[in-house]
Amino acid sequence: MKAGNTRSGGLVSQSTYHLLREPLQRVIITGANGTGKSHLAHRFATQRPDLPVISFDSIKLTQNWVQRSEPEIEQALLSTIAKDQWILEGGPSLLHHALPRADCVIWLDPPEWIRAWQLFSRPWRHRGKTRPELPPGNIDWPWQQYRFAFHALKKRKAMINSISLQLSRQQNLSVHHIRSRNQLNQIVFELALSEPQGQNRS
Repeated sequence: MKAGNTRSGGLVSQSTYHLLREPLQRVIITGANGTGKSHLAHRFATQRPDLPVISFDSIKLTQNWVQRSEPEIEQALLSTIAKDQWILEGGPSLLHHALPRADCVIWLDPPEWIRAWQLFSRPWRHRGKTRPELPPGNIDWPWQQYRFAFHALKKRKAMINSISLQLSRQQNLSVHHIRSRNQLNQIVFELALSEPQGQNRS
């Protein structure tokens, strides 16, 4: 069953319950920086190991936090979403191309204090290392990442407006606006139930 978008407080919203009964093959996880997209994608992968996880950052970055050219990023993204199965996690810039191919969108939008804590604690968890979702050579150093975090937090309103606008243009697409931990846990449980019948796990 596909569920259309509804509006709540000016934001695209959707109940997280009982909407993932059909087999899902292409899932987008989006949200601002520091909302937990990569962590959720990893949790999803444990429930649906048949779906490969792709980070949009792994498409965009080369080394030392240098981005590929826009044409290169676009071509790589189009090649990724042309496949039959994926979990794609990343910010709203991927939505323009990926939304028409998606079965379901998970929009992570936790309270801002949680996002700020995650942005400022993340560099210490991976200090001097490359995060698993990134290409080799993109190393987390706290002060460098803190400059990025301040910039990202200032763009919250613009980020929300961008995601909301793009999602509101889609018809018959399951959109799940996740604001709490309970909703997050429920959507992971529901994804497991969306596994195609007869799928054998290794």
